[in-house]
Amino acid sequence: MKQNVNHRMVADGVSPPTKSYKVKKYDSYGSSMDSVPIDCIELASSMGKQHDTPHMNHSFIKSSSSCSASASPSPSPSPSTTTSLLHSYFAAEANEFKDKQETRNDEVNALNEEDDTDLSFHKSIFEFSCSSITTTPSSTKLSYWQTCFHLISFMIGSGLLCLPLALVEIEWTGLLLLVLAGLVNMYTSKLLIQALDVVRWSSGKNVFFSDLGRECFGKFGAISTATLVYVSLIINCSGYLGLAASFIVGITDFQHYTVLLMLSICVWTHAFAKSLKSLAVFSALNVALCLWMEAVIVGDAMYPLKQLALEQSAFVYETPDLSNAPIYLKLAYSFSLLASGFVSHIIVPSFYNSMEDTRKCTSAVTKSQFGVLMLMYLPICGISYAVYGPNMEAPVVFNMRSTFVRNLTIVLYSTHLLLSYSITLFPVQGAFEAYLVQQERKSVKYRSNYEQMVPQLPGRLESVTDSAQNLTFWKKLVCRSVLILMTMLFSNWFLPSTLDVFAFMLIPSMLLSLVLPCLFYWKLCQEEAGCLDVLAIIFVLALAVSATACTLTIVI
Repeated sequence: MKQNVNHRMVADGVSPPTKSYKVKKYDSYGSSMDSVPIDCIELASSMGKQHDTPHMNHSFIKSSSSCSASASPSPSPSPSTTTSLLHSYFAAEANEFKDKQETRNDEVNALNEEDDTDLSFHKSIFEFSCSSITTTPSSTKLSYWQTCFHLISFMIGSGLLCLPLALVEIEWTGLLLLVLAGLVNMYTSKLLIQALDVVRWSSGKNVFFSDLGRECFGKFGAISTATLVYVSLIINCSGYLGLAASFIVGITDFQHYTVLLMLSICVWTHAFAKSLKSLAVFSALNVALCLWMEAVIVGDAMYPLKQLALEQSAFVYETPDLSNAPIYLKLAYSFSLLASGFVSHIIVPSFYNSMEDTRKCTSAVTKSQFGVLMLMYLPICGISYAVYGPNMEAPVVFNMRSTFVRNLTIVLYSTHLLLSYSITLFPVQGAFEAYLVQQERKSVKYRSNYEQMVPQLPGRLESVTDSAQNLTFWKKLVCRSVLILMTMLFSNWFLPSTLDVFAFMLIPSMLLSLVLPCLFYWKLCQEEAGCLDVLAIIFVLALAVSATACTLTIVI
């Protein structure tokens, strides 16, 4: 309508009023920028005729249409020409702003990459580099049941036969504490996975414990969390080797160092596994061994024969004397011992990143912990204490009547510990190997850039890349061997007393399973937390701190 009025005014010899309009500029995303005053007639006459028709959004068309309403008396370009010229001008401005924005984003990304390089070693926890080099990501994904097998195999560990000892001090109250420990660990596992979801969807990358620590507590939190994870896994592996070696020494005439070396060679065979999916078969076998051991233990305990205990136990499970301790210290010590049987949080990020569907991770962890509680821990603890009473020894195999059945259970349990060792050490190996591969790639990239500057014979660059891949494989093999040797030395150091192992693992297990999941959830998901979540988090933190403090008082 305005254009028709302007044409009639020109035809009658009357010039329409010349006026400057404030035209809004928009960036490439359609967001409004500063309003720029433009004299439409001067702009049209100075730019000349152009026939470009760039793609513009509707805001540009509206602005140019309003400008075309103010035409000069003589000579005056047609309204369509003015609109086309304004389209071209605003398109050029938008493209220039877009280029500047992309340049700024590139600079920010470069700075972020420099910051990530400092924590590359800690961020590589639970990340196996072979999967990104030799296999496709889809071929290394874990199914729902494979994840459950891994979790059960990792959780049970030494707790399968040592948890009944908690009932000796507090009697049947220990079963209630066992249920409480299981429920608390299920809840904190849920909190941990929700925190992983938040960071994963915000960053679009795999999330590890170090990422959660950095998001919540900065660089120091990332380094501290990653170090805590490494130390905990290595101590666990050392304890597994020490338990298995002591059991085998008790039923054979071999020396302890010989048995320890043989077991280290056995666990070294898993060094050729490429991913967690390739170890799923061993985890499934491990779960079957646990069910077999449970059947043997329960059957032997319920068999109506006179108890024939060992005259001298091959393995001494040293425990503190709580005969004169107050009841709250006994409860705290028993809860700490029972809660250690459900610690799977340390390896949950590894399975979370490796699952085909991460939405099922919460269900897999919760059902695995509930299944271990109801099908393994409660029957073994209840029946063992009902049969053997306060004279029960730990592990429970030392209370068995038949020598043949006892030796069979010891062999099964030692095999179970070795299979658990493979799952436990695998994340540490992946972390070291990912770091080595990253350094190798940087070295190859530097050499390739240097050879592009200096003329070389054709094919020289391919040979460097091939040798780098072969060197990486040998580095991985050496890295795994060094880690296994380290755990073997630690297990020999911890041999005289399992109480030392429990004391060293007490604080890391409590932090990783109870304290840190609550803190991560509170820092990242505080807005989504309801009143019940707040009360539950306060209860869990108070329980963890008090139980840890009381247990350390007893142990130290």
